[in-house]
Amino acid sequence: MPKPWLCFLTFLVATLSTILLFSSHGPFQPTFEIKHGLGHPSPIISPTHLIKDEENRVALSFGRQISHQLSKPTSQVKEQQAARAKRAYPNTLSYQDALCNGRRYWALIQAGNPNPPHVTQGDFDNSGWTLNEGYPKVIDDDLKTPIAKLGISSNTADIYRAAAQQFSSFTNQNGQHQDEPSGGQYLQIYIPTSGTIIASENISPLQNIVTYLRDSGQPPLTAAQKLDLIPPLQRWSDVVWFVWAQKAGGAVGDLRYIFRDNVINNDTKGVIDQVFRIPSYSFDLPWPGKTFDVATTDNGKALLGTPHGAGIAWMLADHKDVLGERGLKVTCFTGDGFFQPGTQYFMLFELTRG
Repeated sequence: MPKPWLCFLTFLVATLSTILLFSSHGPFQPTFEIKHGLGHPSPIISPTHLIKDEENRVALSFGRQISHQLSKPTSQVKEQQAARAKRAYPNTLSYQDALCNGRRYWALIQAGNPNPPHVTQGDFDNSGWTLNEGYPKVIDDDLKTPIAKLGISSNTADIYRAAAQQFSSFTNQNGQHQDEPSGGQYLQIYIPTSGTIIASENISPLQNIVTYLRDSGQPPLTAAQKLDLIPPLQRWSDVVWFVWAQKAGGAVGDLRYIFRDNVINNDTKGVIDQVFRIPSYSFDLPWPGKTFDVATTDNGKALLGTPHGAGIAWMLADHKDVLGERGLKVTCFTGDGFFQPGTQYFMLFELTRG
C-alpha cells in the first residue's frame, strides 16, 4: 500500500505540471523579431493615454487617430506627464486628463464623424481577420443580474459569442503582403434582439505587438514598422461594429447597451476610483452600482474619457447616421470576476433616446 506522503507528493507534482502547462498558453504572440534600421526608434505608443506626444496623436487602445482639432499642445502634454508622479494615483490616468478626453469625445459624438469608415467584408478579410464563433454561449455570472434586471435576453438562441481574430497573413498599410499576424483579438457577446454588446476580451493588433516586444526585451516599433506590421483594419470600434452589423441585420440601429466585462486596465480602474474618491483599486459597489449622465456630469465625461470609453465614443460618432441622436449614461459596478477572484470592475454604457 503506498505511503500517504508519497501519494501527496505525486498529486502535488501532477498539479504543478498542469499549472505550468496551462500558464504557458497565454494570448497569441507574434513570433517575429523586430529589426531596426528604418530610422530612429519612436516611443512606444501607450494604449492607456489619449495623447502620448504631438507626433503620435492616437486614441486610447480602442479608438482611432485623433484629428488635429482634438490634439493638445506638446507643452500641455508634458506638464500633464510631469504631474503624474505628484498625484494620489501616480500610475493611472488622472481624473482631469480623463475629463479632458471625455469632453472631446462627447463633442465628437454630438457632431458625428463627417468621414466615417465603411468596412467591407473584403477589408475584413484582407486585413487578416477571421471570425471564430466556436465559443460556448456563456455569460459572466456577475452580469446575469444586470442582464435580468434590464430585460436583456439570456436565451442561447439570441446570443452570438464570437471573436474577431487577426491570426492570418494580411495586406499591410503599405499595400504589401505580411505573413506574420499581429495576434490581435476582439471577443464579444452580441445579443441583437436586446440591442446589447458585451465586450469580454480585447487586445488590439498594436497593443499585442507592443506588449510582446516589451516583454521580450526588444526595441519598440518605429513609425515605418507600424505600417508594415499593423493591418489597416485594426481598431475595436471598426471591427466590432462590422460584426455587430452582420449579426444585428435590420436591428443594427437598435444598439442600446455596451458592457465592459471585468475591467483590468489600470487607467480605467484608476479613473473609477477617482470618480468615487476612494483609494486605488478599492472600488466595491455591486449592481446596480452608480450611474452618471455623460451630457450633464463631469464624472460621466471622465468615464467616457477612459480607455474603455474611447472606442465606444468613436463607434457612436462614426455611425450617428444609423444610431441617430443618442444620450449616453455610464454605470460602474463590481462583482467577483469571471477569471480572477475578488472584487472586479464592470462598466455599462447605455445609449438613451429622447
